[in-house]
Amino acid sequence: PYTTLSDLWDQYDVIERHTQWGLELVEKYVKFVKDRTEIEQQYAKQLRSLVKKYLPKRISKDDPDLKFSQYVSFQQVVKELNDFAGQREVVAETLMTRICLDLVKFSQEIKQERKMYLQEGRRAQQQLENSFKQLDNSKRKFERDCREAEKASLLAERLDQDINATKADVEKAKQNARLRLHLADRKS
Repeated sequence: PYTTLSDLWDQYDVIERHTQWGLELVEKYVKFVKDRTEIEQQYAKQLRSLVKKYLPKRISKDDPDLKFSQYVSFQQVVKELNDFAGQREVVAETLMTRICLDLVKFSQEIKQERKMYLQEGRRAQQQLENSFKQLDNSKRKFERDCREAEKASLLAERLDQDINATKADVEKAKQNARLRLHLADRKS
């Protein structure tokens, strides 16, 4: 659903879940490779034991069974099975040394990198929340200052209309209204 990185800028939780899912998948794959390696090793061991069971201990040239081509063919099949067991052992060793170890190393590197980026993301989110709080506080203070400036302006107008008010009181109220308006404007 997302096309660019800019679509994800405010999707911290989604990114955190997605990367966790990816790490879990890598760990699952590592376990799969380990299990397959174990199965390959067991299979090779069982094949070796089967070969040992059916291959004669000593072969003498005087053995009467060697005269029959069926027996010779059977021994070749058993020897081929021994070679196949060796191939299974090589597969198991390759899975463990080349794939499994590299995946474990890769997984650890990715976990460290993810941890670093998540900490950075948490810091950025905290800064964003602090900025929003600061903005909200500034907005409330500005609104309060504007209300006070409006009250001071109304008071100055009322005193200006009042015939009992002294010129000094009117001037003082007007100056106070200008000051409040100036303070409200300056903070905006």
